Amino acid sequence: MRYDEGYRFLADPSKRIDLWDCVKYIRLDGAGFLSLGGEIRLRFEGYENDSFNSNPKADSDSFLQRYLFHADYHPTEWLRIFGQLQSSLENGRPEPTGPPDFAGRRPTDRDTIDIHQLFTDLVTTTGADERLTLRLGRQEMSYGSGRLIGPREGPNNRRAYDAVRFLYERDDLSVDGFFSSPVEVDTEGFDDQNVNDVWFWGVYATMPFHPLRGMRLDLYYLGLSNPHDVFSQGAGREQRQTVGLRFFGNLGRWDINDEAIYQFGRFRSGDISAWFVATDQGYTLADLWAKPRLGLRVSGASGDSSGNDADLQTFNALFAPGNYFTEAGLLSPQNFFNIYPNIRITPFPRWTAELAVDFHWRENLGDGIYRPGGSVIYKGDKDFGRFIGTEIYFATGWQVTPHLGLYGAYSHFFAGQFIHQNLGRDVDFVGLWTIYKF
Repeated sequence: MRYDEGYRFLADPSKRIDLWDCVKYIRLDGAGFLSLGGEIRLRFEGYENDSFNSNPKADSDSFLQRYLFHADYHPTEWLRIFGQLQSSLENGRPEPTGPPDFAGRRPTDRDTIDIHQLFTDLVTTTGADERLTLRLGRQEMSYGSGRLIGPREGPNNRRAYDAVRFLYERDDLSVDGFFSSPVEVDTEGFDDQNVNDVWFWGVYATMPFHPLRGMRLDLYYLGLSNPHDVFSQGAGREQRQTVGLRFFGNLGRWDINDEAIYQFGRFRSGDISAWFVATDQGYTLADLWAKPRLGLRVSGASGDSSGNDADLQTFNALFAPGNYFTEAGLLSPQNFFNIYPNIRITPFPRWTAELAVDFHWRENLGDGIYRPGGSVIYKGDKDFGRFIGTEIYFATGWQVTPHLGLYGAYSHFFAGQFIHQNLGRDVDFVGLWTIYKF
């Protein structure tokens, strides 16, 4: 999050050692200062049989451009104004001319220019380590490891919310309460607005887990009201409540990121009862060349048992990232069970590479599979198989300088029985991108 960066230390001229330090701290009259920054991301994506569709329109090569520029103004210790412009351009994908499984331009691909963030912070401190902030306006939000709420880094447009937030911090404790509406992506200049009648609120707390040094706990409650959500069962009004617990941190060479979630509420005339569980653990062999990390992620989310009754068991991934499983962004974490063994190496200090295999099944045969964003790829069918498929995934990243990074990813998704029974095909994906930040 660019708004979390702090540059007050650059008030000391002797600490200005970077090319861009001259714009990261610009002293103004009195005690105020201004900080400027930006990002350029250029990305190539190639798909064969996108969304498992063999229609020729499901093959595409596209060039994505994203430009971000922000200004962070601190006139006083208790007042702050942060603004950010975003411009996202796309070339190569055809205009949508058929069903959504044809690979036309995606809703998140293009937005000529818009105000991505513009908010004000009012800050009060009641002690050396205690701080309360009221944040008002359009802003990005991210909580935990981003499984439910993230800035949507993978797709071309990052996600923002029109929100009111209260942020409390004391020592190692943080509590964040918010009431918001997500901002939709409109393609023309300065026309983005919040999604009509969709409301999202919650409280998220992070604290240390004292019995195990190095471990922490997240506890949270989230509420969603959406008058037009869509599942395999159909479309309708949704009132959903989410409660969750996350246990994460490091125990020596072990890193742990486990989470359990339960959801309840109403969908149309029926009741909601859904769940999600995940364990993501790794062990780093720090004494070996390239410091390999051996990892295993096992996770699952409930699906609907039947589209013929009013009740709904499909887990809602809320505002999960588009690249939740891999950079290919083929599936949403709904009605699934997966096993993801992986190995990551760091052959040089600023170069990493990961190799993984991801096995996917449907959790419930009565439900289908979903795209990132929640739209249905294939509806549920209890006469079809449970196995969705296997994805082989390779990704690498090189942080050339503190400002410039080069990245690449490739995956091949071997379609399983359920996809073949829906006349789907294997998917190939390749992505190459560079990011320059200042």
